Formats: sequence, C-alpha cells, structure tokens
Amino acid sequence: MIFVFVLTALSSFAQKGYDIQINIKNYDNDTLLLAYFYGEQQLIKDTVFAKEPGVFEYKGDTLLEPGVYIALVYPSKEYFQFMVNSEDQKFKIYTDYKDLQNIKIKGSKDNKLFFEYLAYIKEQNNLAQKLLKEKSKLDSLKQDTKAIDDKLQNLDEEVGEYQQKIIKKHPDLLTSLLIKSNIDIDIPDFEGSEKEVNEKRYRYYYKHYFDNLDLKHPAVLRTPYIHRKIEDFIDKMTVPVADSISKSIDLILSKMPPQSDIWKYYVSYFLNKYAKSNIIGMDAVFVHMAQNYYGKGLTPWVEEKQLIRILDSAIRMEGVLIGKTAPELTLNKEDHSPVRLKDIKSDYTVLFFWKPDCGHCRHSMPDLIKFSDEYKDKGVTVMTICTKLGKKSKKCWEGVKELKMQGIPYNLADEKNQSGFHANYNIRATPTVFILDKDKKILIKQIPTDKLGEVMDSIMKENSEKQ
Repeated sequence: MIFVFVLTALSSFAQKGYDIQINIKNYDNDTLLLAYFYGEQQLIKDTVFAKEPGVFEYKGDTLLEPGVYIALVYPSKEYFQFMVNSEDQKFKIYTDYKDLQNIKIKGSKDNKLFFEYLAYIKEQNNLAQKLLKEKSKLDSLKQDTKAIDDKLQNLDEEVGEYQQKIIKKHPDLLTSLLIKSNIDIDIPDFEGSEKEVNEKRYRYYYKHYFDNLDLKHPAVLRTPYIHRKIEDFIDKMTVPVADSISKSIDLILSKMPPQSDIWKYYVSYFLNKYAKSNIIGMDAVFVHMAQNYYGKGLTPWVEEKQLIRILDSAIRMEGVLIGKTAPELTLNKEDHSPVRLKDIKSDYTVLFFWKPDCGHCRHSMPDLIKFSDEYKDKGVTVMTICTKLGKKSKKCWEGVKELKMQGIPYNLADEKNQSGFHANYNIRATPTVFILDKDKKILIKQIPTDKLGEVMDSIMKENSEKQ
C-alpha cells in the first residue's frame, strides 16, 4: 500500500507544470515566438530558443493558463495555433516550415482532436466552394439549382452532426468549447404579422444568445472567437441607447465568475470603451460602470489614485447626462446684471461654452451667430457662456465685440467665479454645446456647431410628432 501511495504521489507530481516541444522541419532560425489570445488582443508570452535545429522546448514548473496559443516563426512571421487546456500540458507538436498548418500531435488528445476537426472543416469547405461555383454557373444559365441546393443543405447537416458528435463525446475538452461557441442559435418559427414575428425572433435570439457560450470556462478569455461574439452582442444585438447597453453589459458580466480573470478584463474593457466613445450619450455607460462596479468596491486591483480619478469623472459626468435637468446657473451680462438659467422662458435653450483665445470657438462663432438669427423666432434661445473667470472675464467682452456676437440674446460670464459651471457641466474643453428643452432637461450635447440647425430641426420634428 505504501508502494502504491508513493507511485501515485510521484505520478501526481509529474503532471505538474508544462512541457511543450515544438518540432519544425526545414526551419533554420533559432527563435520561436509564443503568444496567446487575451480578449481582443494577442499578447506575447515568451521567446523560445532552439535546443537543436528545428527543436524548441517550452517548459516550466507551474501550469499555463488554458486557452489558444500562437507559435510565430521568423522571418516570414507565419504562425500556427495550438491549444493548452487545464490538465493536458505535456505534448509534442510536429510541423514543417514549408507547410506550417500541416500539424501532427503526440501526447495531447485535445490538440489531436482540434487539428482533425480543422482538417475536416477544410475538406467540407472545399466541397462547398465547388458546389457554390457550380450553382453560380447554373444561375448564370438560368437553370434549376435545386439539386445543388440539396447537396449544400446535406453538407451543412453533416457538419452539424459531426460537431455535435464531438461536443457530446468530449464535453470537457477545449475543442468542444470552441466548436460550440461558434454554433449559432436555432430560432423557432413564430406566428403573427411580419413585424410581430421579427420582434419575437429578435427577443428570442437576444435571450438565448449565450446558450452556446460558456463564459465561466477558464479558457474563454484566451480564445480568438469569444471577444467577437461579446462585441457583436453589444454592437449588433443591443439597442444603441445607453440604458440598454448598460443592461446588456450587466447581463454579460453576470454570466462570468465574479473576480475571475475574464470578469476583471471585461469590467475594465467596458469602462474604457465608453470612456473613449465618440457617440453622443454613451458617457452614461461609463457612469454606470464606474458607479456599479468601481464605486462599490468590486475592483480591488485598481490603484487608489486611479479609482479616485474614475469616480470623480463619473460624478462630473452624471450631472449632465442626457435626460438630466441642467444644473442651475447664475451668470452676468457685460453690464454686470445677473441672468439665471431657470428664468429663461424658451421652448429650447442652447448653451455654448467658449473662450476668446480658443481657435475652435472662433472658427465656430459664425455658425453659431447664423443659427441664433435663424432660430430665435422658432422658440430657440442661445446663451454663450465665456469660461474666463473673475477678473479675466474682461477678455470675454472684448471677444464678443471682436467676433460680432452682439446679436446673440445672452452673452454671459462668471465675474465673481461663483457658478462652478466647470465642474457642474463637466467643461473640459471648448467649445461645448448643450441643447435643453423648455424644462431645462438636456436633450443632446457635444455636437458640432455647424450641425446645430440640422439637429435642432430633428428635435423639433420629433417633438411635433409626439404632440
């Protein structure tokens, strides 16, 4: 019994770590670059040097993170992919520099199955291309293509059966994970009008989109396919409105193990994506991510200074999100008389933040003046707010005269530096534009001045149709 125990312990110890030998025939270079997929990126893992011509050994005492890895050769920079699962990390790869995709595997059931599958798919794809070529020829001759259509249908069914056979027989292998993740959802037939059927199909597809994606699997983050599927869910399956996108992101993250590598990656990924978005209104998604993940102590890996910056940005943005009531303002005209935003009675109010020494502001001013003249009798009031504060606000009035802005109803400045509009309106650059409704709710913001008329017409038309 002691003897068996010792053998078992030695066997268990022997399985720890990784040892991957890559043999490349006709490859004279002594360097091989190893990389791996990581979300939307491909990151370098290590550089391996030949221990003898064409033979590379990559080994270590700890296990590699499971996923799809890349071996890149020089000087052609061609590459091939192979798999590393959580258990099977000692194997040999054989290929030829003249034909890198012709790969043989020894010691890895997962990789052997993976390359057999790729060979099968390549063969079936070649058959499909031949059939499509024949079909195209018959189409050009206006002949019946039913026989070829049936063959293509049978081919699709054969591939589907082959895929399902692998998934059922090898449910724990990484190959099955990759195959299943690329199988689309079957949508049932629905009854109703065309509009009703389309809506039911969409809702079903949205609900079941992730049925074939195991986002809890430790290898998911390091595959070449999953990121694209996640991006498509946000960009193609979700209504492009901030609230809907935030809900879709929450749904995605709920399918991942909290605090896992993939969960951390996508929490950071979505925060940064919408921090940099140029699409109007998407700052609300950034605010959602900051408040619900970073602000609730769920991101302990973020340094304190960075966390403070993120939350500060979210606080600044939150007050001027589309749909929010614009923060109150009390500013002054050149004659020092006060003007309060809430006292402006107008169907629409345009706030234009600018400064006299801003080149873009000066370039935009003719468009703003023209817009103000054309829309002042249509229930639109323009207010320019100079961002020079206190004593420096004298420059504002010089700019008003120089740029001939006197026809604009309200040219204002903060003479006493008391309004706090830089923080309240998150003014980090000029010019910045806001359009408010009669109740001073923010309808839209950060639009180019030369598009004001076009946007205003669209807003008025939509409002008229609602009424």
